[in-house]
Amino acid sequence: MTMLIYFKIGNFLSFAEPQILNMAAGKFRNFSERTYRNNTCKLLKFKSIYGANASGKSNLISAFAWFQRFVVNGFKRGSYTLYCKLDEYYKEQPSSFEIKIKIEDKIFVYGFNTILNSSSVVKEYLYEELKNQTKKYVFNREPLKGKFMVGTYISPVSMAERIKIYAEDIKNDDSILFLKLMNQNKDSLYTKKSKLNVFKDVYNWIRYTLDVNTTGNSITNYSFFANNDYLDMIVNKLNHFGLDIEKLNFAEISEEKLTSDFPKDILSDIKEELITQNSIQTDKSDAHNPSVMIRSNANIFVIGIDNENNFTYRTIELKHKYSFATFSLKEESDGTVRLLDIIEILLTQSKNKVYILDEVNRTFHPLLTIQFIKDFLELAKERNIQLIVTTHESQLMDLKLLRKDEIGFVNKTDNGHSEMYSLSKFDIRFDKIAVTEYFKGHFKAIPEMSDKES
Repeated sequence: MTMLIYFKIGNFLSFAEPQILNMAAGKFRNFSERTYRNNTCKLLKFKSIYGANASGKSNLISAFAWFQRFVVNGFKRGSYTLYCKLDEYYKEQPSSFEIKIKIEDKIFVYGFNTILNSSSVVKEYLYEELKNQTKKYVFNREPLKGKFMVGTYISPVSMAERIKIYAEDIKNDDSILFLKLMNQNKDSLYTKKSKLNVFKDVYNWIRYTLDVNTTGNSITNYSFFANNDYLDMIVNKLNHFGLDIEKLNFAEISEEKLTSDFPKDILSDIKEELITQNSIQTDKSDAHNPSVMIRSNANIFVIGIDNENNFTYRTIELKHKYSFATFSLKEESDGTVRLLDIIEILLTQSKNKVYILDEVNRTFHPLLTIQFIKDFLELAKERNIQLIVTTHESQLMDLKLLRKDEIGFVNKTDNGHSEMYSLSKFDIRFDKIAVTEYFKGHFKAIPEMSDKES
């Protein structure tokens, strides 16, 4: 079982000084049944983020996405422009990324600093945080100084020496993360349970547990659409939201048909990723093989893979209750398309997912947005999955629906920097209408409009 405790970023887009998105639950007693708790931590399963346009909400989601892509794929073209450009000072300063996560009964902190302008890693570290807040390092490195330390977490000595051998290969290499290196062609290293598995566990958490949905993103890891057994469940959920859909089918198509609507280079990357996921499945008898859902402007496609690494390509078709014909996605409303994009959040049985969703209310009627969140909050009572959303939907800011610590803000300061904080920092009574106080400007994070026209 895995959970996000916090995500910290600094010097990235509109975030200048380090800011923290914290999933630690406060001392509030209401709705405690949908929080996670054990003897070491108490965590939220839901967080809504409010803010004015251009405050930095989407930049927060972009930070999650960039962090994940960098760990998995390294530096990509365009990364050097993503430092905070609001001050020339930040151009040559390190950008910082750090996550604190719970994996089973342990808490780990992983992070790195990188100078984006020169595509250079200047620091990388991983440690276990013990109950008394002390740090038990797995490793700590500073490539530009040629420094690498194997921490006391790695034992026995023979394992530590093995890590040093791997580290020697990139001791001065500032273009790659050591966490990535320890997950390249090293499957044999993790066949037996040992302290070395922390490299695989943390890497897989970042690569597979995080599910980041940015605005306009057309690729998800969702697997429900690959299994015909779940189609009726999807239809029932769609009708729960009033869409009057009678049947959902997937029609087989050729690879050529798909590539006429989707770039071949992206398809090649997706197929390579599916082969990788297939190879790490522990239970080859499991019928739910990996799949990826991709969406063009006109359609939804699902690319699947079987145990022999054969690929299947399908496209979605919908039949409405009051029509004899089937409809392609391009004939459906934006709201229907959006709901199909994110419906698995409400259906997944996974205990290892952290969904990051930009603009949850995009193309949704306000009542649909509210119902979607209510449904998730009910699921959160039973499942240890987390959902973090950005939104402008003011009706969500209801203390009869959400805890104070489940409501957060991104605010643009006077110098244009983005800052994050929680509603829980404000002394607001539970009988107050939070959204009214918000629009009065008591929590900031709202547009500042001028009466004057230039």
